[in-house]
Amino acid sequence: MKVLNMSRHFKFSAWFIAACCMVLLSGCSSVRIIESQVQTSPQWAAVSGGGASVSSGAPAKALFRLERLPADVNNLQAGWAEVELENALLPLGWTRNDVDAQYSVWIGVRTAEFIADPWGRPVRGPWVNHVFVSVGTGYRPRGVGANVGVNIGSPLYAGMRPGFPPPVGYAQEVSIIIRDLKTSQVVYQTKANHDGPWADHQNILRTLITAALQGFPNPTALNRRVDISIPR
Repeated sequence: MKVLNMSRHFKFSAWFIAACCMVLLSGCSSVRIIESQVQTSPQWAAVSGGGASVSSGAPAKALFRLERLPADVNNLQAGWAEVELENALLPLGWTRNDVDAQYSVWIGVRTAEFIADPWGRPVRGPWVNHVFVSVGTGYRPRGVGANVGVNIGSPLYAGMRPGFPPPVGYAQEVSIIIRDLKTSQVVYQTKANHDGPWADHQNILRTLITAALQGFPNPTALNRRVDISIPR
C-alpha cells in the first residue's frame, strides 16, 4: 500500500511539474521584449518663474499639425506613421488641429535588412549598402554557422556563408521633430532605433514611437535604453 501511494505521489508530482513547465514556456513564448536606444534633445524655451528659478516652457497641452517632406507626399508608410504618432500624442495632451496649430510635427521611419553574424550583430552597418524592406510579419531565423569573408565596399559580401537560412537582421528607426510655428525653431527632437530578428515592422515601429516619446516632453535621461514588452 505504501508503494502504491508513493507511485501515485510520484505521478502527481511529475504531472504537476510538467504542467508548470508548459505554463512557463507558453508565457515566455507569447511575449518579446523590444529593446531600443533612444536619443532625445528637448529645446523648449526657458520660462522664468518670477524669481531666480527657471522652468521648461514645454506646454502640458498643445495643438499641432503634421508636416511631411515633399518626397513622402505619396508615401503610404509615412501616412501610417503619422496616424500612429497622432494616437501616441493624444494621451500626452497633444491634439491635432491643422487650423489653430501651435506646433508642427514630423515623423520619419525607415527599415533595412542587414547581414548578421551568428550572435545577431551586423557584419556591417545596416544603413550602408542596405536593402530597404517593406512591411512584413513574423520572425526570420538568423541561421547557424560561422561567417568568413571581407567587406569589399559593394552591395555584395565576398566569402563563405554556411548555414540556412542565411543569418539576417532588421534595423528599424523612428525620428520625430517638433517645431514651434511662431518662431520656426525646432523645440524637440527624439530618435529610437532597434536591431533584431523581427520582420513585423509595423509592430516594431509602433513600439519605437512609444519609446521615442517616453518621458515626453521632458525626459529625465536624454540618451537611454527603453525596453517594451509586446506580443509575439
